[in-house]
Amino acid sequence: MTNKLLPLKPKQHVLLMILLLTFSIHIYADVTISGINEAQFVYRDAADSLANFFHNDLSLRLNYRNIDLGMSFLADLPRYSHFDAVQDLHSRMIEYDWQRFYLAAEFPNMNLRAGSFNEFFGNGLILRSYRDKTFEWDTTLSGLNVNVRSEYLHTKTLYGALPNESDGQFSDTVAGFDLSSRYFDNLSLGASLLTIEELRRGAYWNRLITGVRTGLQFDSFDISGEYAAMTLTDNNDDESAGQAIYAYGNTYLGKLTFSAEYKNYSDFDFRMNDLPTVNYSEEPLSERREPGFDEEGVMGQIHYMPTFTTMLNITYSEAWNSGFDIRQSDLFIEGTKMFDTFILAAEYAQLEGLDKDRNEWFQEITPALTADFELFDRASYVRTQYQIVKNVKGDEEKTDYFPLLQFDYFFDKFSFSLNAETRIQTFDDLTDDPPVWFGFELTASLFRHTDIKAFIGEEKGGKVCRSGQCFYTAPFKGFKLDVTTRF
Repeated sequence: MTNKLLPLKPKQHVLLMILLLTFSIHIYADVTISGINEAQFVYRDAADSLANFFHNDLSLRLNYRNIDLGMSFLADLPRYSHFDAVQDLHSRMIEYDWQRFYLAAEFPNMNLRAGSFNEFFGNGLILRSYRDKTFEWDTTLSGLNVNVRSEYLHTKTLYGALPNESDGQFSDTVAGFDLSSRYFDNLSLGASLLTIEELRRGAYWNRLITGVRTGLQFDSFDISGEYAAMTLTDNNDDESAGQAIYAYGNTYLGKLTFSAEYKNYSDFDFRMNDLPTVNYSEEPLSERREPGFDEEGVMGQIHYMPTFTTMLNITYSEAWNSGFDIRQSDLFIEGTKMFDTFILAAEYAQLEGLDKDRNEWFQEITPALTADFELFDRASYVRTQYQIVKNVKGDEEKTDYFPLLQFDYFFDKFSFSLNAETRIQTFDDLTDDPPVWFGFELTASLFRHTDIKAFIGEEKGGKVCRSGQCFYTAPFKGFKLDVTTRF
């Protein structure tokens, strides 16, 4: 005897359709789709072949209850990099691809994520996986990341891979575990373990990093410290060792706050971490050495706020290598006074570096005055700056002066920024047509979720603050159009 499927009757068809429709509506009601699209068109007034290029980064996220599904679509038409040589830039280098896929689930005490992810351990000495578009830096991992939390414990477990730094056709693998505890009210403890299998000189080497950290928190002060040790084993089983120490603390005495930081890094340079620079300017000790190779330094900060309208910040740091032939000092002073209708601030920054091996010394002095006020009932901002840059290389000495004037104006959903900067070596250069970097930027918040930013002009490069945002930029001359849409 054989069983046969009987055809559905008309009423059964209607019932099945109602059930499917009800289930679809129930699912759809709990599903949300969100994302962000960042598009940029650039015209560069440059001699190389990439005068025009377009970049688009679309990130999508689909959420159903406690489950997230994400992906990104990247397009470079053509691909442009500030760090590539001119001869390596070609208009035919068109790239587009779906990337950064991930599936994540969130539970009351656990987060699971498979696919693309970023993670950090402690203060970043051992691990900080991140993506920085400005510096074209990406250590995003692809694999599995598990976070488990309880009342007193927090664990992070990960296993992932990323393209090899020298040859992107091969992958390096990363596995790690981090444990942190707040069992005691004022005491925190943590420990980390990370292993990296990386391709070097045609063979895979093993990097093992372990670390511990602790912290104390009270009403009048807090202090924290972290120690990490690393061994690198090559394909011949030869080992090299490195270590890193980082500590910071704060003391609160009424209207005064004292802060201090300390670093000591030795043979601890690898790309999966992000070592604190321990200076205000965030500058490395030396441009010719990787951060963490050989450096030690301290930083102190005083924050004084006698009233709610008056503030003073003083930050000073010193750094050096083990032979004391590379030195760095960094000073920053800022005073702010708030009045009824405007705010005045004065700044003084001084960065100094010495490299005895190369017989080089430099000093950057940057005094500045800023004012926030209302003009025609609209928020306005003015910055005047006069930077002095001194460089000594052997017997050659050079001094450049960089006067800068900036004006920002905000109205409704729009804002614009005017920026002018020049470079002179002597005051006679003012009559000799010195170089001038002049730029105009317009920002508009259109509709509900779309922002447009257009820049035309020239930028010297470095840290730039416009329209209430600060960022780093490479030297540029031309036109940029950025459109950001959130949905």
